[in-house]
Amino acid sequence: MGALKGDLHKLIETTEDVALLQNIFMILSSRQQQPGHIWSSLSEEQKQQVLDSEKEISDFSAWMSHEEMIKANQQWLK
Repeated sequence: MGALKGDLHKLIETTEDVALLQNIFMILSSRQQQPGHIWSSLSEEQKQQVLDSEKEISDFSAWMSHEEMIKANQQWLK
């Protein structure tokens, strides 16, 4: 693993492509986030919206079959 890190360091040091460096930075920094980071960054209203959505998803009586969906949207499927 040491050789891989060394090679990566060399590639980063020698590149002049700012967009590439920004992408690499975003990829590596996103891996550093702690579990639950996104949830804790949400407002109470956003958290409630997520919880409400989970309730809607688990309510199978509200689901439509494929055939029902086609029938309900027939005017746009022509």
